[in-house]
Amino acid sequence: MADRERVIAYRVAAHQFDRTAADPSELRVFDLGLQDSERSAVPALAARLDRVPDLGPFTLTWSVRGAPHWHRAADVPDLAARLWPLSDADALARMNRPPVEHGRAALREVASALRDVVTEPMTKGEASSRLTSRVDPALTAWCRGCDATHVPDPVFRLAVLPAGLRFDPVEKTTTFVPLENRRDVPHESHGFAALITDYLRLHGPAGPSEVAHYFGAPVRDVKDAWPDDLVAISKRAWLPADRVEAFENPPEPEVVRLLPPLDPYLNARDRDLLVPDKAHQKEVWRILGRRGALLVDGEILGTWQSRTTRTHLEVKLKPFVPLDEDMFAEEATRLAKAKGLNQAKLT
Repeated sequence: MADRERVIAYRVAAHQFDRTAADPSELRVFDLGLQDSERSAVPALAARLDRVPDLGPFTLTWSVRGAPHWHRAADVPDLAARLWPLSDADALARMNRPPVEHGRAALREVASALRDVVTEPMTKGEASSRLTSRVDPALTAWCRGCDATHVPDPVFRLAVLPAGLRFDPVEKTTTFVPLENRRDVPHESHGFAALITDYLRLHGPAGPSEVAHYFGAPVRDVKDAWPDDLVAISKRAWLPADRVEAFENPPEPEVVRLLPPLDPYLNARDRDLLVPDKAHQKEVWRILGRRGALLVDGEILGTWQSRTTRTHLEVKLKPFVPLDEDMFAEEATRLAKAKGLNQAKLT
């Protein structure tokens, strides 16, 4: 295999699109957390599992980049310290640079106050309202949309996990629930190197720049935290030692999948490798009106959108090259069932 072909084949296998995982907890995507912005988690699981996925045993909270992610419940207690900013500059960047000097101290102040506020199930609006008077005014700002002064959303989101909070996924309104046996708010980052390794297992081979971009951290800080036991595949790309053999001999990526917008496979930060054509990149990673991706034997060969009717799921395909659209019929039906529908129609 050529270099790019080997990387693609390795990643398709690492993402377990072969549907051999017996249980969702066995999926590597949960090592980093499964993003659920725009309800992307269930379709992502449908691309990897043979049955309708059940997220009941998992925990939903704001974590990586302040986005909602599902995590294995057992992983959550240590996750706040792993994701804690690596430096003050890192904290300020992740918080969208509020007018304060010491970023980690500011985030700790907000997280500690939020931990004290939310001692029972509470909506985001109520928690935010109670939080405002408990923190430095420099950490609040006027919000035109809310017509109120409160802690800005980027800061609030980053504080939720360190405060020991999760979401109640049943509630339609964002509602926080204190984690059982929640830990104290971190003072320093502990275990970020393990997250680097997890990223490389799923999205490698890669380097500090891609990892930094994924977590929203400065490249310099990621380089300082770079594990010593990684294996250099090239001058700019590494893998954990236990994944080198899998990289050297990956199976052929013979799968056809409908990847939803924000699927973990699309969250790798080397987009030029995944989709070399710049015009196609703009379609796959649209800022507005996000679309899913057509994965065929390791290549992203188009995009798709769906619409739910009373009886079925309509899936509109937009391939970049001529394709037999019937090859996606089974995947569309799987996606429909994952969404609680019985039928799918390709358009």
